[in-house]
Amino acid sequence: MTGREVARMAFELKEPPRFPVGLFAGGSWMVHRAGRTFAEIKDVPERIAEVFIQAFERVGHDFLLTGSNFVNYPMHFLGCPIKDDSSDSPALLGTVIQSLQDVDTLSIQKVMTNPTMQGIIRSQHLVAETIGKKTMALTTQWAPLSCAARILGLEAVMTATIGDPEGLLGLLDFSTELTWAIMEPVIEHPDILGANLADPVASGDMISPQTFRRFAAPFLKELVKRVRGKGKYSMIHICGNTSKILQDLVDIRPNCFSLEKKVDLRQAKEVLGGKVCVAGNVSPTDAFLSGRPEEVVAEAKDCVRAWGGGGGFILTLGCDFPKTVPLNNILALMSMKQWAANF
Repeated sequence: MTGREVARMAFELKEPPRFPVGLFAGGSWMVHRAGRTFAEIKDVPERIAEVFIQAFERVGHDFLLTGSNFVNYPMHFLGCPIKDDSSDSPALLGTVIQSLQDVDTLSIQKVMTNPTMQGIIRSQHLVAETIGKKTMALTTQWAPLSCAARILGLEAVMTATIGDPEGLLGLLDFSTELTWAIMEPVIEHPDILGANLADPVASGDMISPQTFRRFAAPFLKELVKRVRGKGKYSMIHICGNTSKILQDLVDIRPNCFSLEKKVDLRQAKEVLGGKVCVAGNVSPTDAFLSGRPEEVVAEAKDCVRAWGGGGGFILTLGCDFPKTVPLNNILALMSMKQWAANF
């Protein structure tokens, strides 16, 4: 079976012949390995696609996130300066607006008519056309709360949850529509099978479950509904310790939830098993970054054992990973495809 086929089975809560094994994000690693900078490739869809395709051909991951590490560009097109002259993930140099009073000045059209934005969308179609039958390709974007934090600033968003909740909800409405405007044309391609919503600001390390339920969950649920309404798969990634909101994910109804190392896979299975596929959760910064391949394999085996049988699981990293991760450690993780077949 192809990586795409086994990953789809996991998303559908079936038990494939082996666990799917994937890379979570990794756009910066791919650009770095190609010897490029984001500035060099961002305006040429074929160059962007080549970076992702070459990485897949070398690594062979069962699912990939197209557009990985390109997610700050929409805020740049709204007016925020950006630093992208290296293979580091492009960094925003400030915010788009200074106050929630400025939300009405934001324009989705300004983002979507930008030629570079259109090229980034086109690049994901090129990736799908080349390798989309072999691996499960999902587009990725910031989820609404994390998008809002990049438009207004993290501290201002956190303050607004208490000081101006209605104003923040207005910004979250805009962020939801912006995210959808970008994702919708990408997932129209038949070999882009769905979308991932990355929401680090919704982490349990940053906000309470009550704050999550008011300012993150409704907007995630709306986008999941839209993605599923297109007949596509939805995935959510939230960094940090999300143990206290696992039950909320059952209500939000993504096909898959990607979680970090701080969450015990046994607990995740108790809550989500048979309801939501789980992806995780090898640490991207411990052995994977600086250890030996055999240490990566040992940690990956621990994850598989923690989950156990029954399907609905994808073995991958708990979050995006540094661009300096050795190729041998990535290939060690991919070697788990053979081990997992006999688990």
